[in-house]
Amino acid sequence: MMTAEKKDKEVAGYMPPPPPAGKKVLVSVRGVDKVFVKGDEKVYALSGINLDVYREEYLSIMGPSGSGKSTLFNMIGALDKPTAGEVSVGGVSLPKLRSRELSYFRCKHIGYVFQTYNLIPWLTGLGNVMLPLTFLGVSDSEAKKRATEVMEIVGLGHRLEHTPGEMSGGQQQRVAIARALANDPAIILADEPTANLDQKTGEEIIDLLSELCRNQGVTVITATHDYKMLKASDRIVWIKGGRVDKVEDAEDMNISVGSITVDHY
Repeated sequence: MMTAEKKDKEVAGYMPPPPPAGKKVLVSVRGVDKVFVKGDEKVYALSGINLDVYREEYLSIMGPSGSGKSTLFNMIGALDKPTAGEVSVGGVSLPKLRSRELSYFRCKHIGYVFQTYNLIPWLTGLGNVMLPLTFLGVSDSEAKKRATEVMEIVGLGHRLEHTPGEMSGGQQQRVAIARALANDPAIILADEPTANLDQKTGEEIIDLLSELCRNQGVTVITATHDYKMLKASDRIVWIKGGRVDKVEDAEDMNISVGSITVDHY
C-alpha cells in the first residue's frame, strides 16, 4: 500500500497493449484506485491499475502480501467497488450497478473458488452445487440435473450424496469448483485455491482448473502465492505496491517442475 503523498509523485503505470490476433477482451480495468482512510491519512491499496483479461485465458495474479493482488481480485469479481476508475466485464460497468444488480451479476456470470472451500457442512456435495442455481430461481429438477453434470465434470459423480465432512480437502475443493461452474459462468475466480492442500492434491486442482479453461471455455483468474500455478497460466500479472509491475506470458518464463526463475522478486 502507498500513501497519497507517494502516489502524487509517481508516473503513469502499466497500460495494456492491443489484444493479440484472435483474442477478445472480457475484463477491462482502467485507472482503478482503491483508497482506505486511516485517521487523517489516505492509503492506496490500488493506484492507477490498468489491465485487460482475455476470454478463455488462464490468468494468475501474483505478488507479495500487502501488494494489492487480493484487492484487485475483489474488484474484478464484483466483491468490492473501486474508489475511482472503471471495471467492466463483458462490456458491463460493475461500479455503475446497483446492489441488487451486482448480486445478480455475480451469481449469473462469475464463479468463486476460495481457499477454505466455503461449503455448507450439512448439505451433500450435490446440495452445495445446487445452491447458486436455486438462488437464480432454477427448478429443483433442473438444478439437480445441472449439479450432477458438473460434479461429474470435476470427477465426483460418485460422491453426490456425501457431505463435506466425509470428503478429503481435495474433494471439497472439487465440489467448490463444481459449485462455481454450476451457472455456466464466464469467469471463475480462484482465491488461493491450493493454499490448504498438499502438493500432489494442489497440482490436481491446478490441472482441473486448466482443463476447465481449455475444455469448457471458462476464463480462469487466480490470486495466488503458489508458483505451481504459473505453469498452467497463459499470463501472469505481477502486482507490487498497489500497481501492475509487469505482465508476462508464461511461455516466455523459465518455468520447470519444482523450480522457477523470477527476475524481479
